[in-house]
Amino acid sequence: MLPNIFEDKLALVTTSVAALIPLYAWKFLYSNFNRLKSNYKHEKLFEERHNCTVMYSANRGMTGWPPYTERIVPEITDPNLLKILYEPILYFFETTERSLDIAMMLISSKLFFADILEAHRRGVKIRLIINYDHSTSSLPEIRELIKEGVKVAPYISHKQNFSSIMHYKYIVKDYCELTETGYTLTGSANLSSNAFMTNYEDVTISSDFAMAKLFHENFEECFNWIHNENENLINKTVLLDANLDGM
Repeated sequence: MLPNIFEDKLALVTTSVAALIPLYAWKFLYSNFNRLKSNYKHEKLFEERHNCTVMYSANRGMTGWPPYTERIVPEITDPNLLKILYEPILYFFETTERSLDIAMMLISSKLFFADILEAHRRGVKIRLIINYDHSTSSLPEIRELIKEGVKVAPYISHKQNFSSIMHYKYIVKDYCELTETGYTLTGSANLSSNAFMTNYEDVTISSDFAMAKLFHENFEECFNWIHNENENLINKTVLLDANLDGM
């Protein structure tokens, strides 16, 4: 009688284990399926957002930002208004892994400065070209970037009758000649609240390597030229007066 009880219990345990193994395996497979599905959605969205053109209309939000198919018009009272309108640029910054080269006539929004600084602090190599005459209101933020180790090249114009402007508005990220990869963001907009709220602007983002290569080469040439120009006495004096001498 006693052996039969043990045999029955053993059979019950064996049956339970046999039932649990497929259940565990099913949960494991289901968990992996969901993970792969999530990764696929993330990669698909990344690809779409790096091959799009976003159009901004004065006080009417934006169109063309994946995955949204309709115009995005945040309420003027929405506390996240600027974050919503800035999302294409913030996403571009926040998904950068290695390098970020920014040539921008004007950066005035603190949200953009904060994202640039955050990227630098997580190890992204950042270089910045700005137009000095349009950046005087943002000197505290620029000084902080320089203090943190971001390489900044302010373009200073000295022409008396006609002041030239560093009017570029483009960003290149994660450029790599070896793997022929890189991403470009360019368009009509400066990184200011007016550009995205009250102006008619366009922002194009591309994963085309040939495009990234052209902008990368232009950035290298301009950054080095401006850096050398800022070694002359006049430019050094301007930068010292603005407390931007730590570059």
